[in-house]
Amino acid sequence: MFQCQAGLSQAFSFRALKAAVPGAALALGLAAAPSAHAVEYFLQTATMDTSRTATIVGPGMNAHVYAAPIKFTAFEGTSAVGDSFDIVGFCVDIFHSISLGTINLKYDDTYELTPDSKYTTTPPFAGGATLLSNTQILQVGRLVNYGTLVFNQAPSSNAKKDKLAALQGAIWQVINPTYTVASSNSSVNTLIGQYAGAGYNSLLTGHGHVHSGITFISETGKYGTKSARQSFAFAAVPEPATWALMIGGFAMAGAVLRRSRSQPARIAA
Repeated sequence: MFQCQAGLSQAFSFRALKAAVPGAALALGLAAAPSAHAVEYFLQTATMDTSRTATIVGPGMNAHVYAAPIKFTAFEGTSAVGDSFDIVGFCVDIFHSISLGTINLKYDDTYELTPDSKYTTTPPFAGGATLLSNTQILQVGRLVNYGTLVFNQAPSSNAKKDKLAALQGAIWQVINPTYTVASSNSSVNTLIGQYAGAGYNSLLTGHGHVHSGITFISETGKYGTKSARQSFAFAAVPEPATWALMIGGFAMAGAVLRRSRSQPARIAA
């Protein structure tokens, strides 16, 4: 029986976190301490492609799950108030579950992606979770960002579905190296191994520059506990002020380039 659980396709990359979702984190943090200014998200609905599956086997687990990104209709805040936006993110948690359809759940970015999300007791991470290395965090960030580019840019095809399923599977594998993530679809299974491997970077091509900044969200007040739903990561979007600085920087660079082009070339002796 399939369940929309920690391994069940939950990859979400967002096309339009509205250039505007305030407070979106620009980079991965390395400490699991709460952020100073957490951004709250109300996830109203969840949809995903369920044509690809994977099996996750490891200590205490033998789960058959959907493998794909999950697309949320979301609001900033704690209820469906204001303008909605879509986020497509990847599940980074094999120890919990979530439903599809109307979910009406409250999430926030209080914590950083630093442990594997395993629960043991009511307090978050009371001796059960395994901390991730900087190398694991970097790889997950790049896979999430590349998956976002593929989701938004690649034309619809079976090859696209295979790639997105494999990226989701690889994310689970990288975060949980003592578990095995495999698919009965040979194309997906081969790609999972490649994206989870040491040479994954050479495969992240064809859709532009791939960075590693993500926003990690978990269910408000429940992260690291048995009652939590799955946690997700999506490609980070610069805040409005950051966009302004970037645009200003581009303008300055353009002005410098125009000035340099107007100057005669100089040859050093």
